[in-house]
Amino acid sequence: MSDIDIDSMDPASAREYVLSFISTLRGIQKERASLERELDLWEKRAKLAEEKNEQILLEGAEDRVQELKEKMAGLAAEEGGLRRKVSILKEKLKNIETRPNLSIDAEALLAQLKSVAGEEDKLEKELKEKEADQALKELKKRLKDKGK
Repeated sequence: MSDIDIDSMDPASAREYVLSFISTLRGIQKERASLERELDLWEKRAKLAEEKNEQILLEGAEDRVQELKEKMAGLAAEEGGLRRKVSILKEKLKNIETRPNLSIDAEALLAQLKSVAGEEDKLEKELKEKEADQALKELKKRLKDKGK
């Protein structure tokens, strides 16, 4: 099952599922914004180290800048994929919420049928059972009489 295959879900479950994707997307966006602020800080540190001619500090800052850029690139790719999925899921959710509810309540259907057709005729069933018992007794009696 694909993570965007929600067509068989009921509307409430589908809505909750889509919200979890949206929540994950927002978390990634917040993380990326935090990394952008940290990147800005480290770029300033690298520039300051360069101005002060501090080669060791400059190398450390540049390493950290590179590491943050790689993390941001990964998050940007993940965010793009999630944006596409969220877009598709939102469209599918709209379709799910607008489709007619075709579930069948068997108990309610049986109650409606009984109200239209009436209750089962138990008297006729009992009469047939008694007739069958009587015929069985007569058959046993004949077989017994024949065997003598």
